[in-house]
Amino acid sequence: MREFNSEFDKLLPELRGKCNAALRGFGNLNSSGDTNLYIALKEFLTACHQISTILWDKNNRKHRKHLRSIFSINNNSPLSPRVLSELETVLEKMKNIPGESTSMQEPAALSYAPETKTLTIDGEKYELLPLFLAVRDLYASLPFFKELQTCTEMLEKNPQDATALFQKAVLLYKARRFEAALQLIEQVLEIVPDDFRVWYNRGVVLSEMGRLEDALAAYDRVIELEPVFEMAWDNKGVVLARLGRFEEALETYEKVLLRNPKYAEAWAGKGSVLSALDRKEEALEAYLSALKIRPDYLEALKSVGSLFSRLGRYEEALAAYDTALQAAPEAPELWAGRGLVLSELDRQEEALQSCSRALELKPGFAPALEVKVKILSEIGRQKARASQ
Repeated sequence: MREFNSEFDKLLPELRGKCNAALRGFGNLNSSGDTNLYIALKEFLTACHQISTILWDKNNRKHRKHLRSIFSINNNSPLSPRVLSELETVLEKMKNIPGESTSMQEPAALSYAPETKTLTIDGEKYELLPLFLAVRDLYASLPFFKELQTCTEMLEKNPQDATALFQKAVLLYKARRFEAALQLIEQVLEIVPDDFRVWYNRGVVLSEMGRLEDALAAYDRVIELEPVFEMAWDNKGVVLARLGRFEEALETYEKVLLRNPKYAEAWAGKGSVLSALDRKEEALEAYLSALKIRPDYLEALKSVGSLFSRLGRYEEALAAYDTALQAAPEAPELWAGRGLVLSELDRQEEALQSCSRALELKPGFAPALEVKVKILSEIGRQKARASQ
């Protein structure tokens, strides 16, 4: 094992560098235009080939197989030599295409569609998105290497170690590798089918993947196994709202609040649903209930500011935004909301400053731009009236 660690200590920085090069090349593909397409494509494919060579080094099969196992990379990965060989053909074809100089226009034989991530060369089409996603997943996993290695070594000793499987699934989830995390969770459920925590995490992963009906079923299973687990009720409400089933979501939040009226997240969830149903006064009451429990609850403060503004209660809205900005002074949406409220209070110069701050934090932020245009128009009208 010490031998593995010594080699991995050398390989990880190299992998990180190659992943960076591949991701940079792919990013350049989407903004290169015809002129730099050849260079960006060559950078991307060459870096992917180098990553593949590291992971499938024929001179060190045992170590590299262990490395792939740590990162949950199988032989069907787009980075595998077998799958990548098709794109290596592309590299060979590219050698015969002039275009090394950035001043030269690329020949028509080579084109790339950023919308579909499809490369066309000599009439043949190649999908680049799976390869990009494989690199991205590997790069996102690198910070968790030591923890992933520990879990993998536990599983090599005992493939039925539910704890190690679950911990590895959580790590892959943190790396936003949802499909891989879900596969491990399914394995855990084969070993411990009635563990409510595993079902809960299944719901979380499925929700992130946009599989909302499946996520809902997972949360229902959690509630069946452990009815007092409040986070499952809360997440069920969120999923129902995302599905547009607002009345069911509202009923879910009310059920959990009957169990625990001090659950701030449930009050905020209820407020969100009521707001979506345009029941503004009730939504405001729900959010204020959340803030009584957690006065620094940022999401509730944001929503209270917005609701006060929609109800024409601008002084209260301003107070809510000011409180929220104490907790999150670099949130552009708060500065934009504050700007809108100040404009309604006819404090145009202060409103303009708030919008400018939002745009400093996030250039081109559409809500701030819209409010800024409104403010400048109002300032212009006021000056015109004053000059008459």
